[in-house]
Amino acid sequence: MLLKELLKTKGVKQNWLASKLGVSEVTMSNWVKEKSNPSQKNLEKLSKILNIPMKELIN
Repeated sequence: MLLKELLKTKGVKQNWLASKLGVSEVTMSNWVKEKSNPSQKNLEKLSKILNIPMKELIN
């Protein structure tokens, strides 16, 4: 997942996105640093919020 690049491209802050998804900022940070991955449900939410196809969120 290239979440860090997507956030930069979209001009979205990690803390804002974490709030929208209902996850902690630590969880969001771990996703951005690729220390962990979002669940299928959160991938779907990310896709909708960022207005991108889910396949762009998956390596």
